[in-house]
Amino acid sequence: MTTSTSRWGLLHALVGVGIFVACIFAPSLLPDEWMSYPVWLAVRFAMPMFVIAWIVFASRRWGTGSLIADYGLSFKWIDLLAIPAAFAVIWVGEPIIAGIALVMFGDPGGFDTNVFTSPEPMIWVPDLILAVLIAPFTEEIVFRGMLQPSLKRWFDGNAPDQDRRFRATNAAVLITAALFCSLHLPQILGGVNGVSLAAVTFFSGIVLGALAMATRRTAPSIVVHSATNLLATATAYGLVT
Repeated sequence: MTTSTSRWGLLHALVGVGIFVACIFAPSLLPDEWMSYPVWLAVRFAMPMFVIAWIVFASRRWGTGSLIADYGLSFKWIDLLAIPAAFAVIWVGEPIIAGIALVMFGDPGGFDTNVFTSPEPMIWVPDLILAVLIAPFTEEIVFRGMLQPSLKRWFDGNAPDQDRRFRATNAAVLITAALFCSLHLPQILGGVNGVSLAAVTFFSGIVLGALAMATRRTAPSIVVHSATNLLATATAYGLVT
């Protein structure tokens, strides 16, 4: 979470989201004949670097210059309880939420997971690194470390009372989760079940957002996000049933 010494606002956070979106869609603009394995690998790892560059720049330009202080990249003893609790809520709750959504909106068909498997180590090793290490770090800082607190400050306004703070917190968490969810929806084009994908990413976004708000740090949500992606990958590969 940002500290009181951070001077960025909603516009700066939205720039970070915009860079994140551009990095998602930019590789699809490259001609297919360019996408040899070395190019594919370089692009996959280069795109997140633009997001990380903005995270560092924002901290140095409008924050304290310390990523730990500006984004809450630290741990406390309470995290020994908070992290497992949030992880359990996501892992137990996601199938329930997905089932309810499928009943309410119908089943459009498609894959039940957005993890695409490959027997080739040259494919699954980079995918694992991105899913478990790089994606949780960049996504949590951009969404829960920059956008969410910026939204809360914007909704708080000047001299907010307790009721307005409560409503501002809820609005910030829900809007951030909705945007986080929407940026996963292009995976539908790859054959993923859109209803279940939207339901579980929105739900996990709420839990991660609530965790970041409660702890006022992003380190716990990064760990939960990473653990969730790791378990989803293990499940997709049949290592966990």
